[in-house]
Order: sequence, then C-alpha cells, then structure tokens
Amino acid sequence: MKKLGKLQINPERLIKNEELISLKGGSNCWCFHEENGGGGVCITGAASSADECKFMCEAIGCYGSFTPY
Repeated sequence: MKKLGKLQINPERLIKNEELISLKGGSNCWCFHEENGGGGVCITGAASSADECKFMCEAIGCYGSFTPY
C-alpha cells in the first residue's frame, strides 16, 4: 500500500480503465442546433462512430460532435 501524507492508495482496489469506461455510460454524441456547438444542444446520445453520430444528428436537422469513449 502506498502512503501519500494521510492518503493511502491500495493497488488491489484500483479500478481498471475498462471498468471505468463501462461505468461512464452517458453520451459521446452531442447534436447542436448550429455548427461548432452554437445555438444550444438538440439531443445527446451514444454512437459507435463519428459517422453514426453525424447521421443521427442530421436526421433531426442538427450538427453532430462525436467523442470516442
């Protein structure tokens, strides 16, 4: 166990990156009323690729911004 001042880190209890990604959930595709994020958010959702995000946003008349997990 590593000790940093009063903080103790137990390496056996650390969460792996894969576990963090599955816990994150949420949205990685944001659809905006105007290009470059202007005009407010139309909708958010999960997409597996930038193309899927773009398609989803264009279907409702918005512009997509995709961030991979």
